[in-house]
Amino acid sequence: MLDELGEHRGAFVGLFVATGVAMLGLSILLPILPTYANTLGATGLVLGAIMSSFAVSRGVFAPYVGRVSDRYGRRNLLVFGLAFYACLALAYTLAGTPLSLGVVRFTQGFASVLVTPLAQSYVGDITPEGSEGSITNLFYVSLFGGIAVGPTLGGYLNDHYGIAAPFYAMAILAVLAAVLVYLLVPELDPDVRDVQDVPDFRDAARAAWADYELRGILAYIAARGFYRWGFNSFFPVLMTSAAFGFDGTTIGLLLSLYMAIGGALQIPFGRISDDYSQYRIHFIVGGSLVSALAMMAVPLATTLPLLVAVIVAMGVFSSVSRTSAIAIRTERGRIHGMGLVTGAFTASLSAGQVFGPLGFGAMQDTIGLADAFYVGGVVGLLGTAGALYYLLRGRRQARERVADAAAD
Repeated sequence: MLDELGEHRGAFVGLFVATGVAMLGLSILLPILPTYANTLGATGLVLGAIMSSFAVSRGVFAPYVGRVSDRYGRRNLLVFGLAFYACLALAYTLAGTPLSLGVVRFTQGFASVLVTPLAQSYVGDITPEGSEGSITNLFYVSLFGGIAVGPTLGGYLNDHYGIAAPFYAMAILAVLAAVLVYLLVPELDPDVRDVQDVPDFRDAARAAWADYELRGILAYIAARGFYRWGFNSFFPVLMTSAAFGFDGTTIGLLLSLYMAIGGALQIPFGRISDDYSQYRIHFIVGGSLVSALAMMAVPLATTLPLLVAVIVAMGVFSSVSRTSAIAIRTERGRIHGMGLVTGAFTASLSAGQVFGPLGFGAMQDTIGLADAFYVGGVVGLLGTAGALYYLLRGRRQARERVADAAAD
């Protein structure tokens, strides 16, 4: 598969390793950051704001940073972002109040858009036409791998070396990733980035928003972000309720199963997305539909075998839809600028990451947590309908452009 990248194979490997290391360093904080905030006196609401500030920052800055990278290159921004990560890891240990911790968390969101979206954009730049599904989704394995390993390592370091140890580990890993990018990843020529000659960000964003296929992808990922991050945040709470009564080990294994399935299936479904590219809309809509329905089935699966079946269905069909969505995102990036499109994708996902946990939390306090999962599934269904509508309009839009070009 990597042979398709030719001279860019080494850069891909460097980015793959560096991004995996960076995500490992980032996810190290997941099991200990809430506890750390509590030791500084954060209430539940303040803790929610601290956790959400990361996604808010990503959503605000991702499209702008992406556009800057389209114009001026990605490699140096990547190195700077990883070095900035290391500094922020140390800043966490100096935070003495919930407010200062929130400022560091918000700033880390900005640093993160200098890393993962730009790495994804770089991979999109070097991906040959016809390999969007296989190459870009192979790269996603590094993201899933880092996220899967990080929490376990963070918990271990916290238990054996103290709460500051994960932050120091994050700093070391970020520096290592920065060195890998600096040594192994060259800057791409502007013609490889294939950026349209548009005068400023507003015109580029306006042209991208007029692209209905891109709108369909953004509708899909925003809805998916809402119910997926609502699930991530409140699944453990639901599982410890009287209706289920599972212990922490079982809950952890179920979440690991979900993540492992999603990561493992990126590669085969990515290849299928390339081999049957004419069915990408079907993959997105079908996978998104089943995933949303599985979300609604979570509160009803009160036995472990049923719950495992639901979790497996969510993981499998999420991969079906996600791999084709990423492939189309890469195609649209060649037209509007890979950085801008990846940034818009990140911003839409971040919107879901912000409102999903907040919405689930509000519903838990008002209508009940089980009902929150039903509402999350409905949001997924609405996102599926929006994606279908815009993707079909996008295909008609493309046919009209071809007809107009032939007439000229």
